[in-house]
Amino acid sequence: MKKTATAIVGACGEHYIAAYLSGFGLVVAMPRGGTPSCDLLVTNEKGGHAICLQVKTGRKAYENRKTEGEIYLWDTSRAVIKRDNKNLWYAYVWLNDWPDSGNLPEVFFVPSKRVVKCIKGEKVKRTFFWMYADDAKKFRGRLGLRSLLDALDS
Repeated sequence: MKKTATAIVGACGEHYIAAYLSGFGLVVAMPRGGTPSCDLLVTNEKGGHAICLQVKTGRKAYENRKTEGEIYLWDTSRAVIKRDNKNLWYAYVWLNDWPDSGNLPEVFFVPSKRVVKCIKGEKVKRTFFWMYADDAKKFRGRLGLRSLLDALDS
């Protein structure tokens, strides 16, 4: 299979998250290209308070390493350190061989504070947001969505 362009993989994740959130009755808008740190604007049906979502998509976001064990990780720029904001969240998508397999992508909703803390700890040129698989459970799917909904209501 031919390698898919990074921009197409990113768009796939953005559209997947938009559909996922819309399926739960949220209003999702895609700002025009070039909007820094905001791939999707999300609010509830009542309108009002909105959250910016930065979507990061990975084809190989899950690894089982000898030293760390099971982890999820996504390439994430050091620029996030300047974007610690309670109204900014990250939607991390692991495509999980989708659509080639019968597996659905896994989604994780993470507040920017958590992402900034991880990236600040990285001392290398290429940085990754990562989390242990057990720790990732609180951000995965509906549980992570519940935290995002709580942030929308605050």
